[in-house]
Amino acid sequence: MLQRFAMSYEPDRDAFAPSFAAMVDSQDVALLVADDGGTLGGYVMAVEFGTLFANGRVVQIEELFVEEARRSAGKGRALIEAVAEWARTRGAVEVTVPTRRAGAYYERLGFERTAEYYHVRLS
Repeated sequence: MLQRFAMSYEPDRDAFAPSFAAMVDSQDVALLVADDGGTLGGYVMAVEFGTLFANGRVVQIEELFVEEARRSAGKGRALIEAVAEWARTRGAVEVTVPTRRAGAYYERLGFERTAEYYHVRLS
């Protein structure tokens, strides 16, 4: 069972279904899962896009989740490494990740802090 934790957004099933379908159909999205003996141990979702500032394509990790009972077992690292490999095969120049709470985790994996992200909701 998924444990409740503080989230930036509240899931909306009616909005999720078409969004998920578009994501699965997109060539610019990687949705990778950690299979733990037939059980979902975690997932990562990343998006590839072009930039001017980075002089090439960038892959941005938008979501990373590992089941609490499976944390500290290397599943998150494996998912991040899989995204990095996907990015390399697509010719991306870097992998980025916006985060508020997990900066130290990503720094342990070799990421460097470079920016803060802001957003405005378009409802």
